[in-house]
Amino acid sequence: MAKSKKQKRELEAARQAAQVHSAQLETCNDAYTSGAFSYLRFLVHLLAAAQFSWSIYYYLWKVHWPPGLHEEEELKTRWGGKFKYLTFLNVILQAIYHSVALLNDLFGHNGVTLASKSWLRQLRDYLFATLAFPIAHNVCISFWVIYLWDRELIFPAALDAIFPSWLNHVVHTNVALLAIMDLFTCFRQYPSRLAGITGNASFMLLYVIWVHIVKYFSGQWVYPLLEVLPLPLRYLMLSGMVALSLILYILGELINNIVWGPEFKLLKQKTIKQG
Repeated sequence: MAKSKKQKRELEAARQAAQVHSAQLETCNDAYTSGAFSYLRFLVHLLAAAQFSWSIYYYLWKVHWPPGLHEEEELKTRWGGKFKYLTFLNVILQAIYHSVALLNDLFGHNGVTLASKSWLRQLRDYLFATLAFPIAHNVCISFWVIYLWDRELIFPAALDAIFPSWLNHVVHTNVALLAIMDLFTCFRQYPSRLAGITGNASFMLLYVIWVHIVKYFSGQWVYPLLEVLPLPLRYLMLSGMVALSLILYILGELINNIVWGPEFKLLKQKTIKQG
């Protein structure tokens, strides 16, 4: 009889603990999916999608290289055009990501859960983890480090006259800042490490291949820095780009787990209690 009462007390304690965890999750979801927090998340995605979409248009149709740096007709016929730059490809990627995130805000699901049934939510989380966050910071860090070292190797002074300062910061600075804002406003479950690294590494390796295709058909490397580096350092730099992207993927996952640690803890406790 004593044992039976003990079991009853344990079951009752477990039931009450499960109720507490469920109540805490509901509180998190209420705060996260409604009110000021949801408006902030929506505003971030709306402004980012609009900003990057406009930047793509301006980059393509309003930026014209000055004579002597690149001839306009040569630029149009040369392999890759503006699509050969990781910066421009990243802006397209950011516009796609924030548009998907915006659609998810409107039609998908933003709740604190480990397994969302919304395909928009799943696509949003995967794009951010594998591409949007690491590639944005790869571009930002790589550009500004080389720029501060010797800007002529990556962004010649002659471009200042035709490449507005605001556009330079949108494509090289805002991409990283908005990715950080997104990380702090969107709860997400990262994919498995294998799936995430595979997606990230595949994108970067494809870009390295694309750089060599452009070189083969145009006779010029995409970036002036690649022209002046000796062969070993050139491939060390390209390998470093891929390695940096992978490091940034892991860093993004680590920061995400720290920022949303309390929510992950509640979800884990709820899963254990239900199990």
